[in-house]
Amino acid sequence: MSLHSLTRRLAAVCETAAAAIFAAVCLLNFIQDVGRYAAGSSLNWAEEVMRYSMLWVMMLGGTAAIQRGDHMAVDTLLDALSPRGAHLLRSLLFGIAGIFAALLVWYGWPAALNNARQSAAASGLPMIVPYMALPVGGALMLVQIVLCWLTGFGETRHEEEAY
Repeated sequence: MSLHSLTRRLAAVCETAAAAIFAAVCLLNFIQDVGRYAAGSSLNWAEEVMRYSMLWVMMLGGTAAIQRGDHMAVDTLLDALSPRGAHLLRSLLFGIAGIFAALLVWYGWPAALNNARQSAAASGLPMIVPYMALPVGGALMLVQIVLCWLTGFGETRHEEEAY
């Protein structure tokens, strides 16, 4: 398996997982709204679960966005530089993002373990579940950053869509 296909596969798995979680959040939100406005009662735990689920959506979706170059960026400077200069600047930017991802892992892991015995107030969900989104997502982003760097950022260049 080539590094390019590994990069694409990691992005696809993260994107699929994020989409599935987001679909579940949308469904839960719909059920919550119908229950609240049509039946006069709602699930007391739904908002809490939706909030914690969105942490996972953000971290998994962020990993997929790295591979496609879909994070918010201003490419004017990259476009103005020579190919070598653009590669060096992209390496610097990915390095900074890698440091941030490493910090998510470094500080997120102990935070998750410290909250492992707690449960969420309304849902009873173990708090390690939402807290683990940070170190797991940070580790996945770090792996994706390294893979993109090793492949020369070939697939991270966001192409402008014609409207």
